[in-house]
Amino acid sequence: MIFFQAKNILRISKLPFKFLYLVLCAVFATFGLLLLLIPSNRKRHEGKKVLCVSHVAISFDGRIKKTANQIVKLGMDVTILKPSDVQEDALLVFSGLDEKVKIKSIGLSGVFSYFPCVFDIFMFFHILFSKAKYLHCHDINTAFMGLLSSKITGQILISDLHEWKSETTNPNNKKEILNIFQKKIYQLIEKILLKKSDFVISVNELIAEKMKLSYKIDRNIFIVKNIPEFHELKSYNLREKLGIEPNFLLAYYIGHIAPYRNIDQILLAIARCDNVAFALQGTIHASYLNSLKEICKNLGISDRVFFLPPIAHNLIPSACQGADVGIFTCHAIAKSMYYSLPNKLFEYIMGEIPIISEDLPVVRPYIIDNNIGTLINSNLPETIETALNSYVNNREMLKMQKSSVVSLKEKIIDDKENYLPYALIYA
Repeated sequence: MIFFQAKNILRISKLPFKFLYLVLCAVFATFGLLLLLIPSNRKRHEGKKVLCVSHVAISFDGRIKKTANQIVKLGMDVTILKPSDVQEDALLVFSGLDEKVKIKSIGLSGVFSYFPCVFDIFMFFHILFSKAKYLHCHDINTAFMGLLSSKITGQILISDLHEWKSETTNPNNKKEILNIFQKKIYQLIEKILLKKSDFVISVNELIAEKMKLSYKIDRNIFIVKNIPEFHELKSYNLREKLGIEPNFLLAYYIGHIAPYRNIDQILLAIARCDNVAFALQGTIHASYLNSLKEICKNLGISDRVFFLPPIAHNLIPSACQGADVGIFTCHAIAKSMYYSLPNKLFEYIMGEIPIISEDLPVVRPYIIDNNIGTLINSNLPETIETALNSYVNNREMLKMQKSSVVSLKEKIIDDKENYLPYALIYA
């Protein structure tokens, strides 16, 4: 982000480049602050053009694709502005993106990885000259650029906040000055966006209320949960694909695979369970993959733990077929994670499998009230072990919970209110 580039500056080896990059950040940051001080140009663009702006690859965040598809259904002319990504360009063929949605990629690949400030500047000018009436900006990185542009052009700004960004930092790192500074900057930007955006969208009611209370701002925040679009399940059997024996319980993890997801704790639990296999599917850094494979080797479970490549979001529910349970775990230190309602929950529901889930405040009612799974504390691998063994030893419970998942899925599909905010915003 334009206001927080210190970590990236430190990665640049030569002092002249560090200095020039710092100057570039400072100049654009000053320009942005000056824009915020001038009165807004409230002249509105005509037409139905919508620019959906993303700071990450669409394949990494299914909410971006879902948003574009829903807005197109309202008769809007939608373009997605995103960073260029080679792997994503291949996945987009199977992504389920509506053919009416246009894609505009900012091709900075190598430059972007070392100079994200350059991407922010390119993104700002793309937004500024887009001639779009609506700016649907995903997360505060893009929303702030959208705000600066709307101050000049009068475009209608929709800040779609996927998380409580200022609360994603580790509160235990109080001695790390960089961490404290980052949080303060994010808090300032969130407060500005809540005050200045034409519309604000959050992922659940609890985060929306916590943000309003934190910044003492009483305004309407629309809620759009991370429920994936409905797709008919395709013929697929994960168990057969992996060659898992019928008497084994097959646990399935889908999504980004990272240390904060407590994957090592799941592996410890798997090692303590007989007749349990585990498949992980998603993006993962090579070094972390090697680390997990080493853990599997040391625990003697390499023959029943499978690492699968990422797939397009619309294929995830179908990929669940053949698995017995889905697993969602996280190290919920940060408030944003603790109050989250993850898309994994709904992906498993759409895939019609029960869920072993981290015990989080917003997730808990879905699991307990609908009897669709078991709650755990993934910091304690014995709770994961207990949950897995309960399904191994009680197949009838697994069958009953699967039936409950199917019933809940039908209710979610019939519930049209989740997408109502889009209709109200783009009316």
